[in-house]
Amino acid sequence: MTNSKAESIWSRAFALLCLAEFLGYAQHAVLQPTFPLYITHLGGSPFVVGLVIASFGVTSVISRPILGYWADRWSLAGVMILGFVAQAASLSLCLIPFAGATMFANGLRGIGWSGMNTGAYTFLAISAPSERRGEASGYFGSAQSAATVLLPAVALWIIDARFGGFHAAFILAMSLVLGGAGAAYALSREIPPGPRSAQPDSPESWWREIISVFDRSVVLPAALTFLLHLPASCLTSYIVLYARDIGVGDFGWYYVVIGATSMLARPLLGRVSDKIGCGQSLIVAFSLETIALLIMPA
Repeated sequence: MTNSKAESIWSRAFALLCLAEFLGYAQHAVLQPTFPLYITHLGGSPFVVGLVIASFGVTSVISRPILGYWADRWSLAGVMILGFVAQAASLSLCLIPFAGATMFANGLRGIGWSGMNTGAYTFLAISAPSERRGEASGYFGSAQSAATVLLPAVALWIIDARFGGFHAAFILAMSLVLGGAGAAYALSREIPPGPRSAQPDSPESWWREIISVFDRSVVLPAALTFLLHLPASCLTSYIVLYARDIGVGDFGWYYVVIGATSMLARPLLGRVSDKIGCGQSLIVAFSLETIALLIMPA
């Protein structure tokens, strides 16, 4: 009890971290309905939509170990800031009305996304009080989910507006992610840089060092994360096309509901996870997602 103030979650650094993640995920939320509609507008098939979305996921996964290595060797804040800037730069390529350019841009955005999240989750791990990490993670996740409450609906409104269109949605996404870069820079001023890892004896051994970090204990969490995000990625990629195909109007409310429930539930579920354990929390989470996916086509 005497350390309650010292162990407070809501420091200035944590608030800036949540703000940066909110803006980064807000950019992503704008693009969730925009990319599928934009590709089909350019004449692409649902298969091409899948390729564009997959380019983001592939580069994001492949680049994370490398960016994590450079976050340790160079600068955690630098990797995070460059991740934001890279996403903004890649979105400028989406202004070219060509599906191939959009796929290339989304691949570059995946690398930037990887850098942003590598820095953000590491900052979360080192700044959250050890006995309240579940709660801190819940608030952190709520900041991410808050972006999905209105931004996808706003994107759909901008796309259909007389004064808007796809380019306006891309410019909005660029503005949001640049704001995230500013918040990440302010965060870097709040957290003193940690000691850098010692440089390897051989400059050619960096890739061996990345591979040697592999730990069997991360296999199960990584597999669970993969299984959790796989259906979510498919759903977010095609749900807007499915809704328009079956004639659902005002589909922006779908994003509002799913974003609001996720945002409000995460802090509470974070506290529950601290009490009952991660294992039981995961069982409940996967069960609820399975039920929801079974109900969706009904």
